[in-house]
Amino acid sequence: MILSSDSIPLVRGHCGALRKLVLEGPAQLEYLVVDKAEKHYHKKTTEYYYVLEGTGHISLDNNIQPIKKGDVITIKPGVKHQAIEGHTPLEILVIQVPPVQGDCYIVNE
Repeated sequence: MILSSDSIPLVRGHCGALRKLVLEGPAQLEYLVVDKAEKHYHKKTTEYYYVLEGTGHISLDNNIQPIKKGDVITIKPGVKHQAIEGHTPLEILVIQVPPVQGDCYIVNE
């Protein structure tokens, strides 16, 4: 099956603008443009971020590190995380295993 991502509308999520590319099966795949992401965590889901474009930062349990195009970030269950946009748009391919539906908890600090 071939899917044109342009045919999928961008929707607002807790991390920015999302295109939900794959929702069924053992993993979920999303295209994300980071915009005022909320700090959150997952109890069961591991997330893999592949930075497609841009620069910014990632907060992993309050340890903030720079990220850039080509970086791969692994976020294990329980890790409080937040992508932070930089001076150029931060575009990320997000892979979630298992899918994140019902497993997202916003951190209010």
